[in-house]
Order: sequence, then structure tokens, then C-alpha cells
Amino acid sequence: MSNENEDRGRTAGVTFGPLKRALREHAYPVSVAELIEQYGGFELETGSGGERLETTLERCERTRFHEPREVRDAILDALGEEPRGETPTAGERGEESEADGADDWSQLST
Repeated sequence: MSNENEDRGRTAGVTFGPLKRALREHAYPVSVAELIEQYGGFELETGSGGERLETTLERCERTRFHEPREVRDAILDALGEEPRGETPTAGERGEESEADGADDWSQLST
């Protein structure tokens, strides 16, 4: 049986865990170097194992991000995962809706 909090942090087969909330709360814009310094030790879980955020971001083509969704997409791209349309929506899984934050990657802080 999977952990409900873990499922909420999963996107495209990648489990972000507490990193998702941290990225949503972070002040933007932000550079790759800043993200590595702050969150580089976070472990991303993929279908093929785990990888540190630092290692993933070092393969990223972008140098600056303006919102959490951009970071998510860059991470998924670096991991070779498809950022959109790859998993059923929360409603299809019988969970809370996107409006309730199931797969919400909008920024929490201003």
C-alpha cells in the first residue's frame, strides 16, 4: 500500500516527496546553482531507482527558473520523463481534484 503523501508528490513516475512543497514555497526567479545549493541533497525516486536533485539539475539545459512548474519540467526532462499527460488525473484515481492541489505546481509564496 502506498503512502498518500508520497502519491501527492508523484509526477510522471517521479516521486518528489517534500521537495515539491519546498519548490512551491521557494522565492522565484531562482538559478540552477541556487537550487542545487539549497535542495541538491533531495532524493528523487524514479521507476529505475533514485537520483539526487543535484545530479539531475546538472544535466539541465536551463540556468534560471521563474516558477515551480519550470523546475518540475526541467527535472522530468533531465530524467527522460514526460512532463504532461502521462498519469491519470486525481479525479480519475478517485483522489482530490487538481483544484484541491493534487498535482498543483503553482508557487505558494509571493
